[in-house]
Amino acid sequence: MSFGARQEPGPEDGRQIVFGPGEDATEGLFMGARAPARSGDPVMEEIMAGLATCVCTTLAQAGRPACCCMWYRGQSRPPMDACHCDCDDGGQGVAWVRMLNMENTAMTGTNPRISGFRADCAIPAPRWRITVEVGVYRCIDPGDPQSGPDCQQRTNEAANGHWDDLLLRQAVECCPAIDNRRPVWIRTDPVGPQGGCAGSIVALWLDYAKSKTP
Repeated sequence: MSFGARQEPGPEDGRQIVFGPGEDATEGLFMGARAPARSGDPVMEEIMAGLATCVCTTLAQAGRPACCCMWYRGQSRPPMDACHCDCDDGGQGVAWVRMLNMENTAMTGTNPRISGFRADCAIPAPRWRITVEVGVYRCIDPGDPQSGPDCQQRTNEAANGHWDDLLLRQAVECCPAIDNRRPVWIRTDPVGPQGGCAGSIVALWLDYAKSKTP
C-alpha cells in the first residue's frame, strides 16, 4: 500500500492535506532517488543464505550435521526448546545465522546535514556494518537431578561443544559468501544449557554494501 498527500479544498486556506492512498500518491515521490525495493534485500539474502550454507555444509562434512539449518530473525536467539535430537542423516541439533544489528560507520560526529547527505535522497550516505551471529544448538542429557551429573557425559559434551566452536569458526573463515565483506571475528561463546540443549555461537562484523567488489 502506498501513502501520499493529496490536496483538497478546505475552508481556511483553500486546501486540505489528506493522507492516504491516491491515484497520484507516488507520482514524483522518488524523483531523482532510488526506487523502493520490490524484491527483497538481495545483499542481505546473499550474505545470510551464503553463511547458512557454509555453516551447515561444514558441520555435515565434519560428521556433525544439524537436523535444521535456518536464517533466523529475532531480537534474541532461537528458543532452546526444540533441538531436533535425531534426524534421518544421523545428525542432531539446530544451526542458524542471525543479524544482530546494522550500524552506520560513517557517522563520526560531524553534522550529517552539512557533510554526508546524498543530494538525491537527503539521508546520510552510509557505510553500513552488520553484526552477524552463527550458532548451533545440540541436545544434551539433562541428567538425573537426584544422583547428580555424570562426569564422563559432561566431559564428552564439553569436548563436542568445543568441536562445534572450531567448526563454526572454520565455516566463517572459509565462506566465499563473505570473502570481500571484510569479516572481523568478534567472539565465540557457549550458550545454555537450557531445556536439554546447549550450544555455541560465533559473532562477527561484515561490511554491508551493494556489491562484493573490494
